[in-house]
Amino acid sequence: MTRVAVGAAVTALGVTMSAVPAAASSLTVSGYCEADFGFGATRDFECSASASGGTGSYSYSWRSLTPNAVFLLSQGPLGDGYCWAYTDNVVRVTVTSSGETASADVRFHCPSSRH
Repeated sequence: MTRVAVGAAVTALGVTMSAVPAAASSLTVSGYCEADFGFGATRDFECSASASGGTGSYSYSWRSLTPNAVFLLSQGPLGDGYCWAYTDNVVRVTVTSSGETASADVRFHCPSSRH
C-alpha cells in the first residue's frame, strides 16, 4: 500500500507541475505584400514586416510557402521578388529577437494585366 500512495503523490505532483503555463512571448510580427499589375507571366511583388516587443534587435527571414512566389531580395523587414500572374500566394516572415521567435503568414494575389 505504501508504493501505491507514493506513486499517487508523484502523479499528482507531475500533473501540478505540467499545469504551470510557460512564459508568454512578447514578440509579435505582422506583414503586408503587394504585387504590381503588368503584362507577361510574372509580376514583381514587395513585402514589408513590422515587429514589436521582444528584447534587442530584430532579425528577419522571408520564405515563400507557395511555389508561385520567389524572393530575390529579403533584407531586414523588406522583401521583394516575383510571382506568377493569376495566382494566390502565401509567404512567411519570421522575426527573432534575443531568443524569441514570432512568425506571420502573409497572403496576397498576383494580379492579371492592368485594364
